[in-house]
Amino acid sequence: MSSFKLQEKYIPEKCECCSQSKTYLIPIDPGAVDILKAVAKAILNKGINCVHPRKEMEVPKTPNHDLMIKDGYLTSNQVGNLTRPRLHGLIAKVRGQPGNYCLTPKGADFLKGKSIPKYAIKSKVTGHQIGYWLEEKHQVTIKDFSSDEGYWEGFYIKDGHVIIGIEKDPATQKQLFLSQSL
Repeated sequence: MSSFKLQEKYIPEKCECCSQSKTYLIPIDPGAVDILKAVAKAILNKGINCVHPRKEMEVPKTPNHDLMIKDGYLTSNQVGNLTRPRLHGLIAKVRGQPGNYCLTPKGADFLKGKSIPKYAIKSKVTGHQIGYWLEEKHQVTIKDFSSDEGYWEGFYIKDGHVIIGIEKDPATQKQLFLSQSL
C-alpha cells in the first residue's frame, strides 16, 4: 500500500445565487518579487518614496532582465502586474497622486529578509485583498526566490513545455494545465 500526502486545496467562497467563486489566491512569486525590487530601486534612485511606474520606470523588453530590475526598471507587463505586490501590502498607491506608488514598511522589511504570508485572498466582488490563506503555515522570505525559478507562479517549464496557466474542465471542474510546446 503506497502512502501519499494529500495536497491542501484552497476552497474559494461561492456566490449563493450562481455558485461562481467570489475569491481567489494571489501568491507571492518571483515576478512579484522582481516588481518589488525594481520599485524599491527606483525609489532609492529618486530619493523619495513615491514613483510613477508607467512614467518613470517602464522600458521596452530588454535582453538583460536582471540588470533592468537592479536598475529600477519594469516592462509594460510588469507594470500591469503591480497588483500582485500591492495586494500583499508590499507597495501601496499614493493617495491623491494617481499612478504613483510607494514602498511600504512591510515591503522594506520583506526586502530585508522578514517573512510574509505567501497567499493573499482577493475578492472578485470588491477587488481588494481580504486576508491570507493558511498564513501561519505558508510563509516566504526574499531568500525563497532565485533567478532560476519559474518567473511567475503558475508559469513554468516542464519537460520542454511552457505551462501557461491552469483552467478548470467544465464537465468535471478538475484543474487542467494548459501547455504550449517550445
